[in-house]
Amino acid sequence: MQSLAGSFGEAALDPLEYFVQDWPGDPWSRGGPVGFAAPGVLLSYGPALRQPIGPLHWAGTETATYWNGYMEGAVQSGDRAAQEVMAAL
Repeated sequence: MQSLAGSFGEAALDPLEYFVQDWPGDPWSRGGPVGFAAPGVLLSYGPALRQPIGPLHWAGTETATYWNGYMEGAVQSGDRAAQEVMAAL
């Protein structure tokens, strides 16, 4: 809470509500907040997820080169795909 107050002010010390997620107990996440591949899969095949096919350019958190599965990865991959499209025009 102190960390949040440092960014958002004293009101952050008195939240109206909060939510705690039990990731290991969630039947759909299988224990984590993002999906994962077996060891070595993304190193071997990851670039294929990003490779354009004709005029189609892929973007999404799964195609990120870092922070895969998170919002940061989605933004990074969207920027990458936009750069690809602009270069192709």
